[in-house]
Amino acid sequence: MRIGLNFLPTLAPDEIPAAQYYAECLDLCAVADRLGFAHVKAVEHYFHPWGGYSPDPVVFLSAVAARTSRLRLVTGACVPAFSHPVKLAASLAMLDNLSGGRLDAGFGRAFLPTEFDAFDVPMADSKARMREGVEAIVRLWSADHFRWEGSFHRFGPLPRLLPQPVQRPHPPVFVAATTSEDSFVWAGERGHNLMIIPVVATHERLTALLELYHRARAAHGHPGPGRLHVSYHAYLAEERSRALAEAERHFADYRTKQLDAYASWRGVTSDQYPGYEKMEAAVRATGFRDLVEDGNVIVGSPGDAVESLRTVAERYPGAEASLHVRFGDISPHAATRTVSLLGRDVLPKLTGS
Repeated sequence: MRIGLNFLPTLAPDEIPAAQYYAECLDLCAVADRLGFAHVKAVEHYFHPWGGYSPDPVVFLSAVAARTSRLRLVTGACVPAFSHPVKLAASLAMLDNLSGGRLDAGFGRAFLPTEFDAFDVPMADSKARMREGVEAIVRLWSADHFRWEGSFHRFGPLPRLLPQPVQRPHPPVFVAATTSEDSFVWAGERGHNLMIIPVVATHERLTALLELYHRARAAHGHPGPGRLHVSYHAYLAEERSRALAEAERHFADYRTKQLDAYASWRGVTSDQYPGYEKMEAAVRATGFRDLVEDGNVIVGSPGDAVESLRTVAERYPGAEASLHVRFGDISPHAATRTVSLLGRDVLPKLTGS
């Protein structure tokens, strides 16, 4: 099994200045690169301490590219609804060039009402905007004298986009999917790869959704099962008891900031996001120990992590695990310890090296 790092900042300026946080994360990425990790993933969010330090994953990953040589660089995810397709296609192509062809381009819909209000984009358009944006970006990476006549953007014919991506015909495309059957089927029909978060649905539900995805891929002639990223919080220490106690404390801080962001759903409903107005209550009702018991966090000793990740590999064959090692108010020292233990004592047992 391959594992990588997932960055969703959960910090406010009165805790750590943004410049310091970025510098610490870049140091962590350099360590992960030396230890044989597979990827680094960065999210796109705005305003809230939950995610707000990461408004532009392309900028952060460009800095990661300069500090590393092997890690895949994953936008997890860019939001096409908040950007023009030409701008986003060009930025991603530039990152692919700066990294020597290491980009995995991940896209998502976004889901916080605050962000849609800021960009003056109706939430009702989010799915259509995301799909149209992905289609246009993929075409822009390979077409010449390209014209686009979409519902939200119209342009062209344009000269060939510069720079062209290093990877041909284009970088691998990933789509963030949660619980919608339609999202899994759409990604499968187009041969895109998937990013999922197991905590938002039961394993049984995700298994059924992935089966729909695989059927759609096969029915439309796309080879293989596609690539899959699964995301988990991770915290390791030499002793299981210490890791559990410390992780629970840091997760409480993470959850406080998550709830603050989710509170933007109060008084809001959307038929495009059924049940999202209940997310805040669902998070409040799920404790850290519930996540541990359900296998939805990677926490404990290195031995515990090996067993947990083997279980993930059994549940989701061929998946890469994206591990969130800097959640809540975790210090850079503790995050580096987790990455070092994973690289020294966990990865060799998962890869057989």
